[in-house]
Amino acid sequence: MKGRLTVYDRELIGYVAGKFGGVSAGDLVARLIEMGVVDTVKCKVLVVRRFVDDLVRKGEGKVAAMYTAADRFCCSYEYVRKCMYYYKDVNLV
Repeated sequence: MKGRLTVYDRELIGYVAGKFGGVSAGDLVARLIEMGVVDTVKCKVLVVRRFVDDLVRKGEGKVAAMYTAADRFCCSYEYVRKCMYYYKDVNLV
């Protein structure tokens, strides 16, 4: 992962570590969102994909899991489908 970081990424990491070094991970993410430096669209996609994948791992069919996600996140099935199949660059590492 370190090899893929840009100079900008490393500078941001240094800034965040200096300013927010003692906070919990949850507080850190909340502060980064408040600062506007987090791509919330990709975060939504990640959350939807993770939710669907977790349901599928528990034995639910993928289409049913996608309908459940649409209900859970108050969005359309088409949005969930887009999250699952369109945004291929958004994945948990």
